[in-house]
Amino acid sequence: MKHLIFFALIITCLLAACNSNKAKDSKTTDETKTEASTESGSSDNTATNSADEAQKKMDEMKKLPALTNEQLKAMLPEELAGMKRKSLSVSTNIGYGIAQAEYKSEDGKEIRLAVFDCVGEAGVGWYNMMYWGVNMEQEDENGYQKTTTFNGNKAIEKYEKSQDQYTIMYPANNRLLVSIEGEKTGLDALKQAANSLTLKTN
Repeated sequence: MKHLIFFALIITCLLAACNSNKAKDSKTTDETKTEASTESGSSDNTATNSADEAQKKMDEMKKLPALTNEQLKAMLPEELAGMKRKSLSVSTNIGYGIAQAEYKSEDGKEIRLAVFDCVGEAGVGWYNMMYWGVNMEQEDENGYQKTTTFNGNKAIEKYEKSQDQYTIMYPANNRLLVSIEGEKTGLDALKQAANSLTLKTN
């Protein structure tokens, strides 16, 4: 709210200055608009195109048929990063599919994998809330969360110091959202595990 009031005051001052000398300010405004358009036009167009492409992609995802339980289960390997799979669950009861698995090693390392099939209204809503709509960077003594890049796509990376746990969330195959958490694995090993996944959707 404070930011809105601040911007409203700025706009009010600009309008008052404009009314005091219309001819001069009209010329200045035109020149400013031209310069601003030249300088920021390219970045504005890029942002608009990116948003349009994202919306088009999500509209397409809404129309895709859901993956079956067997297709989702096939994305959870029996072994990941040298660890055996200890548990597995697959569900399609909440409007979109979820496949989850846990992997553990004898030396205390753990990986938790979740694959979301973000199709239909509910799936796209989850995709938008948990991934596309998230653009932030936060850091304190307990860890961090930031938007980064993984395999050429936007990804969300998180670290929790108390558990020595890294998390990466990223999209795959124009419909999936993958979340992989590694406890006591380190970030590089977790990325290698993510890259080893076979995420077939057909």
